[in-house]
Amino acid sequence: MNELTQERNRIHASIVKSAFQFHQIASDMNELTQVRSLIRASIVKSAFQLHHIASDMNELTQERSRIHASIVKRALAALQIARFMKELTHPRISMHVSIVKRVLRN
Repeated sequence: MNELTQERNRIHASIVKSAFQFHQIASDMNELTQVRSLIRASIVKSAFQLHHIASDMNELTQERSRIHASIVKRALAALQIARFMKELTHPRISMHVSIVKRVLRN
């Protein structure tokens, strides 16, 4: 009977030990899952930050393009004004030449 009791105690101990091992494995798996979730959250957060930086850079590029376009428009406007001034100057020069010719003839 004593041997049977000891055997039964060993079986119970083995069952308790197995249950504890399963609990430990489950705890370790839970911890790994939490770490994996933190890593995924970190990856998503990093990707979002990169997207935000890219968006900011895109805005800056668009603003720079608008500034360049404004500079080009101003330069073209100045060129157009210079052309108009040149066109206005030609008739005036012709008038001056005509006046000078008349004065010299008289």
